[in-house]
Amino acid sequence: MAANIFLAVALPCEAKPLVAHFGLKKDTAVRAFAMYRNEAIYLTVTGPGKSAMAAGLAYTQAVSACLENALFINVGVAGHRTHDIGSAWTINKISDADTGRNYYPMPIYGLPCPATSLLTSSKPQFDYNHEHLCDMEASAFFETAARFSTGELIQCLKVVSDNRLEPGRNLDPKVVEQLIGNNIGLLDLLLDKLEERAKLIDSLEAPNFEHWIRQYRFTVSEQNRLKNLLSRFSVLTGKSLEPADFGTVKSGKELLAALESRLDKIKFEL
Repeated sequence: MAANIFLAVALPCEAKPLVAHFGLKKDTAVRAFAMYRNEAIYLTVTGPGKSAMAAGLAYTQAVSACLENALFINVGVAGHRTHDIGSAWTINKISDADTGRNYYPMPIYGLPCPATSLLTSSKPQFDYNHEHLCDMEASAFFETAARFSTGELIQCLKVVSDNRLEPGRNLDPKVVEQLIGNNIGLLDLLLDKLEERAKLIDSLEAPNFEHWIRQYRFTVSEQNRLKNLLSRFSVLTGKSLEPADFGTVKSGKELLAALESRLDKIKFEL
């Protein structure tokens, strides 16, 4: 069975409890990043920062099969002004402090933890003057993962490691390891919810998919994106995207961009 779950962490101490829990083995053939895996899961330790996260996630996809509707979760610690150390959060909005771009992971219902917003920046935020959780990787994680899967299957799980009363300038790796380990059960539940969602997406029809792949050239990952976009449009509107609506499109990449733009407008209106 090919792996269809991709976990990404920035730090080795974040990875350690995940490796133990899922029984992952280090892939010694991979040298660019520390990568651990079993039959179902890839776990990549990317290093801190947006560039490292984007590179690590893209590299993992290059060495693995491009699977339709793969699950992506960024697990890690984050800081906040007042939230309790050890509290866990899913993320419903990611804002990039450097680019101003926002990303919106689809909510997961039925989890025993709240959802909140997160600010990703290039430098650690130790002034604690933000209302958001703060990290250094999530925006790059979401943007990169969205190239390989659908946004409904991309999530972040963050555990608060520092706040104004307990600043995080010198976080103890052992403490970080324990914080992540204490929330393994929550990660299991999140994975269960995402797998249920993936099965639902797999069952959806993708109107005119065969027409478009005959019309333009797509890579395997681009075909997966196309199918997901067509299915999501159909679910949201009850209609199909007709070829006549995209008469000026000249390539597969242009079509994907046009479909994403159309879908974003619909989601905004809803």
